[in-house]
Amino acid sequence: MKHPCVDGTEPCTAYLGSAVGPRRLPPETPQPVLSQGAGHSDRNPLAQAFSSLQHIHQSLDLNVVLPTTVSEVRQLLQVERVFLFRFEPDWSGIVEVEDCDPRCLPLKGQRVYDEIFAEKWVSAYTQGRIQAVADVEQAGLTPCHLELLRGLGVRANLVVPLLAKGRLWGLLVAQHCSAPRHWQESEVQMMQQLAVQVGLAIQQAELYQQMQTELTAHRQAAAHLVQQAQRSHERHLESLSTLAKGMAHDLSDILTPIMLAAEVLKQPDLDSEQRRRWLSRIQTSARQGVSLADQVLTFAQGMGGQRTEIQLTYLLGELVQTLKEICTRDISVTSRLRLPRLWTVEADATQLNQVFMNLCLNGLEAMAEGGILHLEACNIWWHGAPDHPQLTPGAYVVVTIADTGTGMTAAVCDRSCEPFFTTRAQEGHSGLGLSTAQGLVKGCGGWLEVYSQMGEGTTVEVYLPARVDTADLPLLPTGIESPGAQVLLVMADDPIRELHRALLESYGYQVLVAEEGADAIALFIQHQTELSTVVLDLALPTLNGTAMLRRMQHILPALPLVALGHGDLAEVAVTTLDSPNSATLLTTLAQVCPSPQA
Repeated sequence: MKHPCVDGTEPCTAYLGSAVGPRRLPPETPQPVLSQGAGHSDRNPLAQAFSSLQHIHQSLDLNVVLPTTVSEVRQLLQVERVFLFRFEPDWSGIVEVEDCDPRCLPLKGQRVYDEIFAEKWVSAYTQGRIQAVADVEQAGLTPCHLELLRGLGVRANLVVPLLAKGRLWGLLVAQHCSAPRHWQESEVQMMQQLAVQVGLAIQQAELYQQMQTELTAHRQAAAHLVQQAQRSHERHLESLSTLAKGMAHDLSDILTPIMLAAEVLKQPDLDSEQRRRWLSRIQTSARQGVSLADQVLTFAQGMGGQRTEIQLTYLLGELVQTLKEICTRDISVTSRLRLPRLWTVEADATQLNQVFMNLCLNGLEAMAEGGILHLEACNIWWHGAPDHPQLTPGAYVVVTIADTGTGMTAAVCDRSCEPFFTTRAQEGHSGLGLSTAQGLVKGCGGWLEVYSQMGEGTTVEVYLPARVDTADLPLLPTGIESPGAQVLLVMADDPIRELHRALLESYGYQVLVAEEGADAIALFIQHQTELSTVVLDLALPTLNGTAMLRRMQHILPALPLVALGHGDLAEVAVTTLDSPNSATLLTTLAQVCPSPQA
């Protein structure tokens, strides 16, 4: 319901308020007893009200509290209509509950919006003001207001605010419809006291509902954790069973030829050539047994080898070249390795080459009819996730191997890293390839993530801890992600610049990087409409930082600028950080360039 008449002195929803304006009762007004009359009790109205509402406080359910309130108030005041009006955040509202005479026009469920309510009345109601109209015909209302109230059959109006936690929750409204009504001071005071008690009941009910919601969420989370633990236990037992069956099968394949050869070699009439062939078969089976033992140990330990500092750019570059030489014409090998800015990792080069080669061969076998095998590597800053087994934040190099092959179902993908689990046993696969790769990567402090979908290929991401000086990253802030905000980072020091770029990207920023002044100003002009801020290192040898910042501010006066280091910046509106500490930088960026989604 929206009344067409709007003026600066009266609320449009006049049946919710009074044209005579709000008034406050004196704080120390005595509480007189209502005189006896038609429908009035000879008891103290406040005592009667508190007695009537005692059972309200015993309930924490608003579905009980609110209807009981309007029913009790109507009985106490002997009026034709009492209702509770609840506000929405935009100060529109709805008639939540109502108790009225059958001859009155029902209002329950009606929605009301008053364009000037927030400006004219919220402050007064929040301060505890009340409104009272004894006779709408004598209140000097505007014609449109008077017409509205006549249509609702209202002759007298009493409005008291309902406050919960200091906020204006709604209004408690009593209306007389059959005749004018002079509201006595005791009645008004009773309504105020009842409103206070109802506000407390509303506050308690909301707190109770919040606690119930949190308790339900906690119970659901606990039940989910129990289910996860149960599934994990079942998967663990299933994995052990698969491991035992796989080892038994492979050992049987290895030992059966040895035992058979041993029996044959007992024959005295064998010639030297036959003995040589059977001995050779024993040696072959023994080597298979040693290889199986090595795979199991590698899977179980995930470590060993000679660890050195490795630049993956070169290792992956050689791997890509090898793959291009062995692939058929139907398969294309592509790569993007961010030459030459990948951070280094500490691992055994032979083991890492085995990991990446096995993953690539799996991808090639999944593309029997051709496709694309893509390798990619980049630097990232991992700042942790509560539901992830890797909780330690830090710098990582991520190697991605993606194919456009047949893909896997969700169930197969979930089990792909289990030992001896394979869908290609008939092709001679033992099921230790991916699990061994996972063990080697875990031994380096990293992890694998596998994504796949039937008909759309498989993607494997290998996360390896990077060797980067992170001494300037003491405690990184949380909860300040800024998805979509674009930052121009102007910094010369390659390792530090790459660290900050990866860190900002992990917090949701889109980062443009410049190493020197010409590139910086070119990127600034090209992306000026999308930029959220500029972070500039004043120690750049190839530019005058102050002059660059002054020029940027001249082009975009409202753009926030952040300077790292020391310089004469008296004439530039800029936030200055003495050192490129990443934790401080993240906090500063969260303040100067809020997320575009906010």
